[in-house]
Amino acid sequence: MRKIFSSIPWFAPELGDREKELVLEVINSNYLNEGNFTELFEIKVAEMLGVTHCVAVTSGTIAIALALMGLGVGSGDEVIVPDFTFIATANAVRLTGAEVKLVDIEPKRFTIDIEKVISSITPRTRAVISVDVNGRGVNYDLLEPIAKGRRLFLICDSTEGFGSKWKGRYLGSFGDAGCFSFSANKTITTGQGGMIATNNTDLYYRLRELKDQGRRSQGTGGNDLHPVMGYNFKFTNLQAAVGLGQLEKLSKRLNKAKQRDKWYQDLLKDLQGITLPHLENKEGEVAQWTDILIQDKGEIESAFKKFNIGYRAFWYPLHTQEPYKANGSNFQNSIDTSKNGLWLPSFFGLTKKQVEYICKIIKDTLR
Repeated sequence: MRKIFSSIPWFAPELGDREKELVLEVINSNYLNEGNFTELFEIKVAEMLGVTHCVAVTSGTIAIALALMGLGVGSGDEVIVPDFTFIATANAVRLTGAEVKLVDIEPKRFTIDIEKVISSITPRTRAVISVDVNGRGVNYDLLEPIAKGRRLFLICDSTEGFGSKWKGRYLGSFGDAGCFSFSANKTITTGQGGMIATNNTDLYYRLRELKDQGRRSQGTGGNDLHPVMGYNFKFTNLQAAVGLGQLEKLSKRLNKAKQRDKWYQDLLKDLQGITLPHLENKEGEVAQWTDILIQDKGEIESAFKKFNIGYRAFWYPLHTQEPYKANGSNFQNSIDTSKNGLWLPSFFGLTKKQVEYICKIIKDTLR
């Protein structure tokens, strides 16, 4: 096939004049640290999600770790984590001093296998982390009552689900806390950064203490009182300014993502050897990136490299990573998903013509 495009990226952040305008406003104020812009960003995200509180922190990893710490999870405790997720989910648990208990996923939506969660609970289990993989919600109708009935905390890793919904309700608004990431490859970005959403007011105040050296409200850095242990995970006005500008574009980007997925689905739906993972678009579920399962993944990867088409392979299962090494016999769905999965080009400026070109390369390669 003739090369039509010189290159097609997988994903890239997109910033514009609005972000520059707000960042300049912060610079002109001469107050770069966490302040009024951060507070406004937290308020706007909380209003969007329909939750009582949001707390901005330095990353999605820290969001998960502080949510666990704020609920009292720590050394001697066990936290259930799906085997198929970015390693940050498990690393956040380790930051608290707790142990990671891996369980397999279900194969259609890549979310945690709830039956495996039930069978993995021990007397030491204190929490479950659900992962809304690529904007696909876990079945919270099942998982929430299970966690509550067994007195387990439920932390929702919605770092890939900002703006996506499950049964009409925003991801990150379930459980005891929902956690988001605003890293560069997310639907909205602040470079690095994260957010914790919760309806638990006691947890909210503890999170504020944990992120700011034990203080519930901003101090002077001098003769402040620090009644409890805390750290420094503040989110600056500069980051918040970028986030506020990005937030104005969220609706348009979500609609674009739905259109992008429809293009891919229409062009690949009848192709043998390709599986398009399940999405509940009617319920407001939006994939952050378009993903597919391909039996001949290696051939497709080679073709993409030949034609300068960006992509990202699925994560390796956590049980194969050295810090979490375990026997693979209990993780077959995670293994199969990782082996066959690719994220296709999903950047904001992707055109229908580019999607048609990408899909033609896939079809020609598989033939």
